[in-house]
Amino acid sequence: MRLPLLLGLVAALALPFTARAQQWDAVPLPDGPSGANPKILDIAMDSDTVWFSTEHDGLLAYDGSTWVLHVHADGGLRSDAYRNSIFSDALGNKWTARDGSSTLDRLDDAGTFTDKSDDTWTYYNQGTELQSGRVFSMAQDLNGNVWFGIRDENLDQPSNLELIIENDPSTPTDDEWLSYDQDDDLAAFFTRDVRELAVDNRGRLWIVYYLRGVDVWDFGDYYTYEDDTIEHYGLTEGLPSDVIHSVLVAADGRVWLGANNGIAVFDADGETWSVLSDLGADKITDLAEDGQGHVWAATDEGVAMFYSSGELATFYTTADGLKDDLVQLIEVDRTGGTVWAVTEKLSTGETFLNMLESGFGPDSEVFAYPNPWKEGKSTEFIKIQGAPEGSSVEVFDIMGQSVRKLPATQEPYVWDSLDTDLNEAPSGVYVIRVKMPTGELAFTKVAIIR
Repeated sequence: MRLPLLLGLVAALALPFTARAQQWDAVPLPDGPSGANPKILDIAMDSDTVWFSTEHDGLLAYDGSTWVLHVHADGGLRSDAYRNSIFSDALGNKWTARDGSSTLDRLDDAGTFTDKSDDTWTYYNQGTELQSGRVFSMAQDLNGNVWFGIRDENLDQPSNLELIIENDPSTPTDDEWLSYDQDDDLAAFFTRDVRELAVDNRGRLWIVYYLRGVDVWDFGDYYTYEDDTIEHYGLTEGLPSDVIHSVLVAADGRVWLGANNGIAVFDADGETWSVLSDLGADKITDLAEDGQGHVWAATDEGVAMFYSSGELATFYTTADGLKDDLVQLIEVDRTGGTVWAVTEKLSTGETFLNMLESGFGPDSEVFAYPNPWKEGKSTEFIKIQGAPEGSSVEVFDIMGQSVRKLPATQEPYVWDSLDTDLNEAPSGVYVIRVKMPTGELAFTKVAIIR
């Protein structure tokens, strides 16, 4: 073995093994007005800041090093209690609704993150702007207008959906509010009680109902229904369940629905779909996408990560550092690849914040995934991300002996965990060397657990 290669392998072995998707870390939450551990009800990303709405402690914001609390005592947020939803729009405004008081607050935090003195708050009330009082979900359409889904389990709210058309975001006085109801001229909404909303890349609104599947509304304009179409999907139409918990529009245009008993993935046109089942979980509670197109799923058995193809890459549980296997919420920083998961302790109802540095940003360097690769629990192949087409990729054991040369391919390269003789490589740590077409060398590591 040539000396430069040997030195490169030694340097690679010295890399911290926890650098890539190894272990979840618990992130302590700051004390809020309640004086207890805040219970997180919703989560949203705003650039590199993660926002949390809580049961009794207002809004929490974290930029990776500093916590900022937005509470009623600051004079901005109108109540600390029952902030059931948080949504960040394309301009960075944060919308939060309070259940029980029929109010909607909007925060424009355009100034310094830690300085609340330059914040701007806009307030909306039932009976003036809002027709209904229980906003539980929000989504922004392709025109920049914000939709609101109304929770209505008692079927006594005036509307299913509401829409704000912001003619000028800086002047709320010229905003236009529209309300849509099952009994409108459209008369085609499947039911009431909207729990989740999303807008796909064709501009259609995906409306998730409590226990009643999902409608896909292709609206022609905001005022007339003549050219509108609505398609309903549920168990009868092939979904894994009528109980849908989450909806995600991925960067490639496909729509993912997290449900009881599995995940349904619709193509970019929303005309055909596939069902991902046998995930080892009964309930998919939330979905998020990272900067490389992987989809992360919060489940009642842990966190699942999928390649964009729908192939299950790996599954995380308490054995990987999660505080609990019951995961209620998940969000990903698409720039840096940090994954945030909110777990719940069922016996007490407490929630805990978990963080994973996945490395899946849009410009990630060379690394292997899943890592560790667990026989019987991970995808069939180990993928090497960041190795450009035309690279020479080779796997070595910790003694520096060649285990496998991978055939030239397009990114990502894959290793089937077999050696040159097609025997299973034993448990242990392996070094992967990537020689790029430019001649530059890069090293990463992967662990195999059999």
